Amino acid sequence: MDLDDPYHELGLAPGSSDAEVKVAWRRLSARWHPDRNNSPHALRKIQRINRALEMIRNARAEPEAETEDPTPGAEQSTVEHTISLTLEEVVTGCVREVRGEVIEDCAECIGSGLQLQATECSECGGAGHIRQHLWFVWISSTDKCAACQGQGKTRHSCTACAASGKAPPSKYRCRVPVAPGARAGDLLDVTARVKGNRRQHKLALRVRVELQPHEFFTAEADGTLKCELPVDGFAWMANRWIEVPTPRGLQQMKLRRGHLNYRIKNAGLPWANEAEAGDCIVTVVPMFPQELSQEQEAMIDRLAVSNSGTAGTPAGDRMAAWSRLVNNWQDRRR
Repeated sequence: MDLDDPYHELGLAPGSSDAEVKVAWRRLSARWHPDRNNSPHALRKIQRINRALEMIRNARAEPEAETEDPTPGAEQSTVEHTISLTLEEVVTGCVREVRGEVIEDCAECIGSGLQLQATECSECGGAGHIRQHLWFVWISSTDKCAACQGQGKTRHSCTACAASGKAPPSKYRCRVPVAPGARAGDLLDVTARVKGNRRQHKLALRVRVELQPHEFFTAEADGTLKCELPVDGFAWMANRWIEVPTPRGLQQMKLRRGHLNYRIKNAGLPWANEAEAGDCIVTVVPMFPQELSQEQEAMIDRLAVSNSGTAGTPAGDRMAAWSRLVNNWQDRRR
């Protein structure tokens, strides 16, 4: 028996998913089963329903052409996956590979665990009842067959899935491109091809983005990065250049004596503006030795002498003026 449009027979639109086909077949089978429907057309109708299901399943079992777009009529399940990105990957973008396994309904029994076609009950021979003989052979009664519950037909366990209703695990693998500027909580939708028991099966992956904690950066909502950086106290006093880490690599920054907070423009994350990244705010912590070596003590003594004895400089002139004030005050005390 061939049908012009098996989807129309099940009341579906072409391209309906396997789940929709399964629901429609179950609903119509329950309505038109001859054991439940006394209509003279019930047997013919149930045969057409089963044939429609068979034609759809056979059509979807044909080899799939290689294409990037989902094939109409191929079922798509959705599986969630999580990837964890570094702040460096947020800046540059990356491609991540995700892989896993999915367990889906058995294609032979559509998840029911029973064969789709019912067969005649072997206990009652299809009658739906069993005759019970009493003491006298000419006296008997009939009871409903317990094996088929009076239906006359039974559905055996599905041998493909051992009556579990589930197919063996299918493996999937997919490369997920992540554009620069990804945020925690972003959802990326990609399609993976499943290698397993069912041909033409594509898997819709919903990939959720998480951000890894960084060793020394903390990120603000606008993409501003903050970093606390220990620096040599003497280099800080001498206004020296140092190298500062940013997600794009090391960057030169000049220390300024007396200043602890610095801003490096466009060295943060591209969250506030796609064309312009946030800033990186660096807080320096000048580090001095707890105890000075003899050489360091001598050098500081020389610095102190040179600083106080340098006339014509603001520091030298102020130190000289202070010394005169102290000497005059001491003279008045005598």
